[in-house]
Amino acid sequence: MVFSSQVFVFFFLPAALFAGIATRHSRYFPLTVFLSSMVFFFWSSGALTLVFLASITINFLGALLIDKTRSRGVLIGVVAANLAILGFFKYTAFLLSNVDLTGLEFAKGFAANIVLPIGISFYTFQGISYVIDVWRGEVAAARNPILFGAYQSFFPQLIAGPIVRYRDVAADFRAPATSLELFNAGACRFMLGLAKKVIIADTAARAADAAFAVTNGDVTFATAWIGAIAYTIQIYFDFSGYSDMAIGIAMMFGIRFRENFNHPYAARTVTEFWRRWHISLSTWFRDYLYVPLGGNRRGPARTYVNLAIVFFATGLWHGAAWTFVLWGLYHGAFLILERLVWGRQAGDQRGAFLRLVYLAPVVVFGWVLFKANDLAQFTAFATAMVSPLAGDAWSLAPLMVVALTPLTVFVLLLASAAAFAQGHYTPFGVVVARPARSRFVEPARALFIAATGLLLALFILPQAYSPFLYFRF
Repeated sequence: MVFSSQVFVFFFLPAALFAGIATRHSRYFPLTVFLSSMVFFFWSSGALTLVFLASITINFLGALLIDKTRSRGVLIGVVAANLAILGFFKYTAFLLSNVDLTGLEFAKGFAANIVLPIGISFYTFQGISYVIDVWRGEVAAARNPILFGAYQSFFPQLIAGPIVRYRDVAADFRAPATSLELFNAGACRFMLGLAKKVIIADTAARAADAAFAVTNGDVTFATAWIGAIAYTIQIYFDFSGYSDMAIGIAMMFGIRFRENFNHPYAARTVTEFWRRWHISLSTWFRDYLYVPLGGNRRGPARTYVNLAIVFFATGLWHGAAWTFVLWGLYHGAFLILERLVWGRQAGDQRGAFLRLVYLAPVVVFGWVLFKANDLAQFTAFATAMVSPLAGDAWSLAPLMVVALTPLTVFVLLLASAAAFAQGHYTPFGVVVARPARSRFVEPARALFIAATGLLLALFILPQAYSPFLYFRF
């Protein structure tokens, strides 16, 4: 069940909100949230719900034991248990497929039957952050298993984040904020995210999917660049759209999440990009891996090693494939390069030149590695993208000609201009999702919801199943 599906929009979400609002002033609110989230998870994963419940139990009991004993050994055990579950379901097939290269055939048997539970990377990292925060004394362990279960399973952020920390939302789960203004702001934020997904991301996907469906030998300069730019637009509006929807739904429940995106394509350097892109993940790796490794406190050489480790882990977190690992190391290499050139000011550079001539090509090229099915496809795209003088460089593959309808071209141009524009503006949808500061805000919200809802109906009702890109992570 994805947020842009008819079942979710017209049936599950209204029912869950009704139950949540009806119990918001009672002690049954965490139970309502927990049960709604379990229904959501079971709908998508069936028997794998037992794995999720095991993760919740391990973290709840482990945190209680950590809080009581302050034992580093217990902490290591709980973190190891979380990583073992993630490793088994997400990386077993990858590891065995690499073993298969030696002539053995493990992956074709045992590993081929392993099904990846939805959201496992997100809820695993949420659980790890919780037990580490308890061990550090930054938060007290939850005594109520239902309240903790509601936190770790809360369905808005379950599939694709943000990675929410217990200390940021525990108070809201105990006593959710109750105001019509917050609910309306959340509804606007949800509509904004749904529009970004259905209208922009899914339209851009037509061009991106067509380009990456072209056989490696037929990829041209024009096909590769248009496909890469289309995917750059698709993944941003798809993922940030999901985050907007998750934040909006949480607001309607009376729970407030932190922001997960801040105009990432308006950054000037890769360092700044990672301060703006998937903020909950980048800060997670900073606080629970980079800083414990020593951060930048042990000299430049150790800092570069720490950055390489962090971005190796970042790539591997995104997917069990060498393309993801290399994508992470690719970004890590640019962070190290920027440190060598600008030092600690790498994230504070200014100027449109850096954004358009340096960062944009680097990010777009990186997304090709992220999107490619394998290294052979990436090599074909990379070769085509640096070959503007080849004989057929400016011709389009037939699949691309079909995909690039006037609507698709218009959406790509408009979305590119918005995404890469200077990051000092605020989109209308975010303005109406903020707390009211004047009497004109509520009418603006009503207008936004009505207009966006009508437009979305035209896109959602006839569409086929279209999961979010981060659904698989």
